[in-house]
Amino acid sequence: MKRVLTFLAIMLLPLSVMAMTPVSDQTLSDVTGQAGVNINADLTMNISIGTMAWGDEDGIRGFEADGLLYSPWGTIPNGGYVGVTGFNITNLRIKAREADTYNGWSSYTGLKPITIDVATAEKAGVADTTFVRFGLGSLQITMDAMSFNVALGTDPAAGLDQLMGVVSIGDMAIYISPYSYVDIYAHAGCGVNLEFNIIVDEFQLDYVSWGDTDGLPGGNPGVAGGVGYWIGATNTAGYVGLDNLRIGGPILLAGTVAIDVVYDDTGVYGGGAGMAPFKDHGPTTIVHISFPTNFNINVTGPIEADVKLDSAFALDSANAGTLGDIYISAFGLDIAAGSWVDIWAH
Repeated sequence: MKRVLTFLAIMLLPLSVMAMTPVSDQTLSDVTGQAGVNINADLTMNISIGTMAWGDEDGIRGFEADGLLYSPWGTIPNGGYVGVTGFNITNLRIKAREADTYNGWSSYTGLKPITIDVATAEKAGVADTTFVRFGLGSLQITMDAMSFNVALGTDPAAGLDQLMGVVSIGDMAIYISPYSYVDIYAHAGCGVNLEFNIIVDEFQLDYVSWGDTDGLPGGNPGVAGGVGYWIGATNTAGYVGLDNLRIGGPILLAGTVAIDVVYDDTGVYGGGAGMAPFKDHGPTTIVHISFPTNFNINVTGPIEADVKLDSAFALDSANAGTLGDIYISAFGLDIAAGSWVDIWAH
């Protein structure tokens, strides 16, 4: 009996070795499914932020060259801040589309989640480029309302006390096509390319308004002794904006944006010869944003909205006045390949 078991073990050994042979990546992917990350979520959020500010600590200054200060406006050394206060979003919801039919959605079958994959292919004419692809999925993004104050001030901790106006946005809905994605990859060594291929099937907005919370205060034209003698009361709020805004889809956004950070010590920014009075500006670090390919934004339309005035930010009171309606059949914006923008400190 022992001899029989030994013989069977010897006969089965090659089969067991074969069974332990590593399978190829393709075979493994066929067994376990495609590699990558799928994300499906249904999130509802309220977001609030007290103050968000951008500050300039030294105010307005000119360019220093040869010991002199050059500025068309003079110098104002006291800085300030610009930003928003009272930022609030109510019932922001991000979920997969389910029941709408925008841009033929009913023809799609099954769930298209958000996806994250890493692949290698030719990108921007360079073979074997590895890139991250974010598939945006069939997203539906909605919110009940957004509001914030636009303000200036000398101290952001004090809440920016010089109010310019109030922005109010209500009942928004955005429907993303499942074919939408963004590719991210390096270019020419170090730097980042963002390649956009985004389709918005529908964009809806109940209202967007700009408000003046105190109306026309004393000391302004039309006001005598603190009392408005042309327009009546001076301290009531007023709003102007668009009501029932609809942007017909699909809205197409396609193209590549490249971002680099460069150091210039000899060129125009760094102070090259013959660039007086700015030739002594000195070595400068610059953010260079460029468009290696044509960048296109196309709205197939139409774009429609009512232009309204009202005492209510939602432009929906019984006394709301309609100035007229807007109709735009279609919209296109093309940024030519080779265009760029440079940003640096001064």
